[in-house]
Amino acid sequence: MEGLEEAEANCSVAFAEAQRWVEAVTEKNFETKDFRASLENGVLLCDLINKLKPGVIKKINRLSTPIAGL
Repeated sequence: MEGLEEAEANCSVAFAEAQRWVEAVTEKNFETKDFRASLENGVLLCDLINKLKPGVIKKINRLSTPIAGL
């Protein structure tokens, strides 16, 4: 059990660091504390890609409909 708790703690630290990096690069905050949920619709990921290599994503669908995340 001790190894499992340590692995979960390591994942939490990794997610927090990844969130800080994405927020620093995009200059935008995650909508929730849930890492996966904040990236689920793809908008923040598209913003990140365009910050890393401008113009790669031509148009970002920012609608809040379920199909928009696809």
